[in-house]
Amino acid sequence: MKNIRSVVTFAGLAGGLMMSVQAQAQSEREEGFYLSASGGAEFFNDSDFVGTQNPDAGVPGVAGAPANVSVDYDTGFVIRGAIGYQFKDGLISFLKPRAELEVSYAEADVGGGSFNGGNQSFSGDINRLTVTGALYNDIVWSPNQKVVPYFGGGIGIGVVDTDIDYFPNNGVATAPTFGVRGDPTGLVTFSAIGATAKVSKNFDIFAEGRYTKVYRRDFERRFIAGGNDGFSANLRDDTESFGVGIGLRTRF
Repeated sequence: MKNIRSVVTFAGLAGGLMMSVQAQAQSEREEGFYLSASGGAEFFNDSDFVGTQNPDAGVPGVAGAPANVSVDYDTGFVIRGAIGYQFKDGLISFLKPRAELEVSYAEADVGGGSFNGGNQSFSGDINRLTVTGALYNDIVWSPNQKVVPYFGGGIGIGVVDTDIDYFPNNGVATAPTFGVRGDPTGLVTFSAIGATAKVSKNFDIFAEGRYTKVYRRDFERRFIAGGNDGFSANLRDDTESFGVGIGLRTRF
């Protein structure tokens, strides 16, 4: 009888020790490096390229007149890749921080627009490349939590490339006469909110909404009719967008 009790006691202690080791190992695995990849839809806000005409010789226009190009976009796409580090503890017990270095690319076609409020046909596209550093906070209230909400934001540099063409709907022009050109680099910031579903010890699936802004940069209005490439005006604009997407994280 004593032997049976001893065996049961030993088994209980061994089981408890094994569970403790497993819990510790799982906790250790939760801290460390990971990779993530995601994609989704990107909704670019309308652009208001604002400037003043200062045309080169031979380029149509009136010096000193406004050069305001309004453009709207179709729904685009975004893809992202990042390397991150998950920290075990944060300053607040239920917030678990993560740091990431991310590269993203987004693109959308032009849906329409106007020059100085006129009636023109627009075509072309816009794309954005960003490199950012970010800090996220996972909201963790239970060690067995399967869905983890999170929020965060980042800052870095962004390059916006525009290839926007238009011509007046006057029955005369049938090909682009002017375009908005440029690929300037500017400061970019973003804020994000999302939720992570734990698939296994090494894999997570997440869904996220994000607002991104590349701050004011310079573009050019160019006269492009008949193979020309003449300067018309300097333009300025912010590039803002809201995106939604899903992704996968894997720890290593």
